[in-house]
Amino acid sequence: MAPAALTAPPSPQLPAVPALDNLYGAYLLGTFVSLILYGVVLVQLYRYVRLHSADTMFMKSLVATVMILETTHIILLIHSCYFYLISNFNDPFKLTHSVWSLELTSVVSSLITVVSQIFFARRVSLIGFQYKILVVFASIALLAHVGFAIGITVNAFRVNSLSGFEHGGDWLFPSTLGSATIADALLSAGILHAVRRSRGSQQSSKDESTFDLIILYVVNSGVLTGVINAIPTIVAFKLPQTFIWAGLSFVGTRFYAITLLAVLNTRKLHISRGMEIFHTSSNARNIIARANHLAAIERWNAPQVPEDEPAKIDISISNEVEVQKDTFHLQSLDKYEKYNGRSA
Repeated sequence: MAPAALTAPPSPQLPAVPALDNLYGAYLLGTFVSLILYGVVLVQLYRYVRLHSADTMFMKSLVATVMILETTHIILLIHSCYFYLISNFNDPFKLTHSVWSLELTSVVSSLITVVSQIFFARRVSLIGFQYKILVVFASIALLAHVGFAIGITVNAFRVNSLSGFEHGGDWLFPSTLGSATIADALLSAGILHAVRRSRGSQQSSKDESTFDLIILYVVNSGVLTGVINAIPTIVAFKLPQTFIWAGLSFVGTRFYAITLLAVLNTRKLHISRGMEIFHTSSNARNIIARANHLAAIERWNAPQVPEDEPAKIDISISNEVEVQKDTFHLQSLDKYEKYNGRSA
């Protein structure tokens, strides 16, 4: 009986190399543009430190938190690019599995969005009571945004594969970006409406250029950030299994910090600097409350819309009459009466 032919054990089948253009190519390009915009953020931060060193502690803490998150997000992007495209560029297994830096980007990005939008939500709420309704709905959208981002991170750690989201989890990508876009639209609509009302009651300055109007209506209102975020939302809905939406979302994330610092740096602080009013009467308390409100509007760079009814001012007028007596005449009369009495 002839011996059985020796057969080599089957080699493990390596995973197919994914299409690098739609995945890591788009991811890398998004990182490049994001790094350029991060430089713009640093320039804006430098101007903020120079111009507003006496800002409130809350405002400084808000800016510091955004910058820490921005720097963390950039570090995560650089690490993930180096991991996939340098250290493991020829390893199909690593190229098809996620790494911790990639898995954390969505959460950090959502935190940047929420912390930056705290400023804009407060800004809209200062415009008027009716605008606070927009803030409530925007806050709900932001909470949903954070929840979806946490879901992406948890799912990424659990699956540990780029193809794992094909089985029912890819809806999280457009949901995360879409909820942030809804919050952008609500807050921007409130600011634009207030700006139109404010400028409609005032005469436009002849010194305003087209660039100033673009900064006012497009950048400082948050419209530019909302438009940029709407693009990856649509792409994530159409192409969820690529990183094209991710690369585009990195650009949108940078614009939150850019818009925040741009609004802070264009403030003109007059009322809120060195204002101290002390009085105990009711009218004075109303004046103090109004002055504090105007100072808050100025500090948060919120549009000041005209009031529906003019402010009522109670004015009381008192007349003081000063009567002067002719001292010389009185003294003369007194002497005359004494003289007549002596003669009698």
